[in-house]
Amino acid sequence: MNKKKSIALLVVISIVLVVLAVLTFAQFRIPGYKNGTKIYQSFLGAVALDEDMEGGVAYELTLKDDITEEGEEIDPQEIIITLEKRLEALGYTGSIVTAYRAKDTDNYSFRVEMRNSDAAATDIGTVAAYGEIEFTDGNGNILFGDEELKSAKYVSQTVSATTSHYVQLKFTDNGLKILEDAIDAAASSEDSSSTEFTLKITLGDTELFSSTLSKDYLADNSLLITSSDETTARRLALQISSGGLKYEYEISDALTVTPGLGENAASLTFWACFAAVIVIIIALCIMYGGFGAISSVSVFFFIMMEIIMLILVPGVTLNFAGVIGIMAAVLLTVDSMAIIMHRVREEYRNDKTVKAAIKTAYKRSILSILEIDCVLAVFSLLMFLICKGYAANFAVTFGIGVVLSALITMFFSQLLVYMALPLFKEKSEKFLKLKREAK
Repeated sequence: MNKKKSIALLVVISIVLVVLAVLTFAQFRIPGYKNGTKIYQSFLGAVALDEDMEGGVAYELTLKDDITEEGEEIDPQEIIITLEKRLEALGYTGSIVTAYRAKDTDNYSFRVEMRNSDAAATDIGTVAAYGEIEFTDGNGNILFGDEELKSAKYVSQTVSATTSHYVQLKFTDNGLKILEDAIDAAASSEDSSSTEFTLKITLGDTELFSSTLSKDYLADNSLLITSSDETTARRLALQISSGGLKYEYEISDALTVTPGLGENAASLTFWACFAAVIVIIIALCIMYGGFGAISSVSVFFFIMMEIIMLILVPGVTLNFAGVIGIMAAVLLTVDSMAIIMHRVREEYRNDKTVKAAIKTAYKRSILSILEIDCVLAVFSLLMFLICKGYAANFAVTFGIGVVLSALITMFFSQLLVYMALPLFKEKSEKFLKLKREAK
């Protein structure tokens, strides 16, 4: 690569990095916006933050009917676990549920703190729903309850770039037979107005689903219910699979909750991470000279791409565990670059030219780096599949970071090095802080 091509490519990459940096971190008024003032909020501002960093809302669940006279005891821990599982299923990984009562003779009430969202009010109603699941026909006759239901889960199917969302219900053999008999009974009815069988699914007094049904819709002991969007489908699957609470609770209006990590937690976390990255960049430049500067640009590019991925990957909500995952991935990137830089120094000491030393170093380092990254990627995947809550959020951000780290280390940084060499020519050893062993 000659000097002119290097300068041209470096200019293009610099412009791209500057544009990405502005889009990632800056907030500004969009010029020429006709319908009033429009503020661009940056990629960083578009990242969804969890309750511990941004704050959220709290709801009080109070027992509607006093049950102390009936002599029944409520197990608060059982209800807390149930509520937390349901919130987690809807994506509220950092939610907190606590039980309390003013006197020992009072019934337990529950406080639910969760991330604020447009769907929070609907979701808390879903989570605290009351009643039992019942499958009925169009005339209100009960066919069976949840005892004939094996599972209810969300599934999706993408055809020609169009994604359809479903709730898949799996029934027992007996449940399937009851449905088929009900369909046959409706088809053979003398009343011409009711030859089509209607299936209704209710939770207490709430109707969750109602639609005509034929045997063609039943396959492999299962039924697919079409939904308008993913959120609605997941909410319906949760309601059908878990049913309602044993008792009915009144839900208070939403109360504002300060961030779990304190006031201004999000901004303080950002500045703390920013300071840590600056320290890393300065240390790299001091220790490795030009190679450290190239590594710093690679680290900066990695951070911007990680933030963009947090927006592009659906369902990612950033909490403090996720921030730790990002910083761990930053350290992994720095460590990978350090492996390469040490290898370059070693190859140069063995009387190779600068270009040959760099080429050999990247070639011999790729296996070691990929081994580490593959192990960590598998670890992140297993953690995401097995763990819940904060651990799963760490696994997501760290897993994304591992993949980005491998790509940026092996390709982007190498491209920058080869573009920088023609600019220094005979002084490239000094630029990269390379020295041969004294003889």
